[in-house]
Amino acid sequence: MTMVRDGAHDLPFADGVLARTLIATGLPDAAAIEVAAQVGGVLYRGSTLVVDVEDVRAATGEVLAERGELEVLRRLRARWWLGATRQPVVIAIGGTSGVGKSTVAAGAARVLGIDGVLSTDLVRAVLRGTMNPDLIPALSGSSFSAQRMLRSNLEGNRLLLAFEQQAAIVEQASISLMRRALKEGMQLVLNGVHVVPGLVAVPEDWPVFGYVLTVPEVAEHERRFTARFATSDRDPQRYLSRIHAIRELDEYIVAHSRASGIPVIESGQPEQTIYDMVGAIASDLERTFGL
Repeated sequence: MTMVRDGAHDLPFADGVLARTLIATGLPDAAAIEVAAQVGGVLYRGSTLVVDVEDVRAATGEVLAERGELEVLRRLRARWWLGATRQPVVIAIGGTSGVGKSTVAAGAARVLGIDGVLSTDLVRAVLRGTMNPDLIPALSGSSFSAQRMLRSNLEGNRLLLAFEQQAAIVEQASISLMRRALKEGMQLVLNGVHVVPGLVAVPEDWPVFGYVLTVPEVAEHERRFTARFATSDRDPQRYLSRIHAIRELDEYIVAHSRASGIPVIESGQPEQTIYDMVGAIASDLERTFGL
């Protein structure tokens, strides 16, 4: 039996555990089982009964590379690195309503082995519940209807004025949440419509990585609101009646993101979008930390 040394502990090599990790990072079930068995065979043929966990990872990398599964390998390396180093990071995923932020945030966290997932909607709910609505009316409405509560003599696009006011307040509170998370050594995925580049300055030395999702086609965006009703109690008509405002916010967020150099990812099939997101995250981790 081959034993794997991870720190001070020696545990038997379990191809089932490795297969589950490979499945989590996007390898199909049958292929994951085959790769795990191959890795086990490589380790078994070695001359030592105890191998280091890094030897297991190196063997896994070689097998995946031989099979041409380079994207799976990149995602796997990012997951291993985050788990081994416990490097505090915040991954912020933005985008307007209906682009799949919650699904992609939860999926990316699952692939990367990150436990902490929060939404800026929760931050807004806390602020709204503790502050007088007459003091900051823009917090009382959703992102795409905040202009109904806006009190301003400024001229311009009332939708964007109200949204910027709401987003800046929520982002400032989210900055405090990020600061606490990083101080506590946490790895956090934060998602929400209020993740907008340029409204609030994030210290440059913070390991915060931002991304934005978009749905290019209006028809597809509308379809998602209807489909979402099958698994939630959110009335699609509330969103469909405001689709023009939602699309305007999408254009605003995407334009600001691109101008700020924030990766914009087209949201298609959920599984593929999750892997696209994790690929972008892996690239940023590689560039920043030299994985």
